[in-house]
Amino acid sequence: MIVNDIKPIVKGIAELQYVMSGGIVIYHITSVDDKKYQLEIDLSDKHDVGETAAFHPVEKALLLMRWIRKANENDTLIEIR
Repeated sequence: MIVNDIKPIVKGIAELQYVMSGGIVIYHITSVDDKKYQLEIDLSDKHDVGETAAFHPVEKALLLMRWIRKANENDTLIEIR
């Protein structure tokens, strides 16, 4: 687990950085306490993202909360600043 409380992260802003081949979406999230995190979302997992998911260049991080929580629990949420 990277953080004990994801509230400052989900209150922040997520910016789409790039999409990797194989369907991995990379977001950088700036939390309200000015820390920056990297989040990866695997689009190939249709059970997780669904058939018609849309990922926008800028999102409220709250809309990505399920993936933020999952990444934090799996230690794949990366603090980059």
